[in-house]
Amino acid sequence: MFHNSLFLDLRIVDLSHNGFVGPLPTKYFNLWSAMVDVDKENTKYWHAYDNYMLNGLIGANLYPYSMTITNKGVKMEYAKLLEIFSAIDISCNKFDGEIPDVVGSLKGLQLLNLSDNILVGPNPPALGNLKNLEALDLSQNKLVRSIPTQLTQLNFLEVFNESYNYLTGLIPKGQPFDTFDNSSFDNSSFNGNLGLCGLPLSKKM
Repeated sequence: MFHNSLFLDLRIVDLSHNGFVGPLPTKYFNLWSAMVDVDKENTKYWHAYDNYMLNGLIGANLYPYSMTITNKGVKMEYAKLLEIFSAIDISCNKFDGEIPDVVGSLKGLQLLNLSDNILVGPNPPALGNLKNLEALDLSQNKLVRSIPTQLTQLNFLEVFNESYNYLTGLIPKGQPFDTFDNSSFDNSSFNGNLGLCGLPLSKKM
């Protein structure tokens, strides 16, 4: 069993495409303190080092870390990763239960993918605290009720997917929702939620 201190500096957690079951691991969300704050002064990139010896001298090759994450069917490629980059991807498992409010305390998150699980209950309004979020995928779950208006505070959101849940009510107005469209069945952020209405859907009320 890992000691709790080993989790404190985690910024990227990718547990996707496994067979994990049960509720989301709230106790671990509480431990990921490096994702709570954002040091915008830090512009350093993650690197790997490869030491070598040549003519008796020790040198090192420097390689930037890169990452590719598929979100809403779109491959997001990060050729370089800033040390402050934070992401959680636990998609394609069998996690159930509600999304815990503690996720909203991870204010450094830039990507959150909880898609393709069996999550229930409403979207927690606390997700509106994730002001640095660029991608949010909650699709293919069993989420209910309306989309909280607090999500209009996510001004950096570029990728958003709530498709194939059981959401109802009016889609919030304002950024970033005004930038989404419903022109493609495969790429719609809201497909499969028969109770949703309002722009950009054709069903107004």
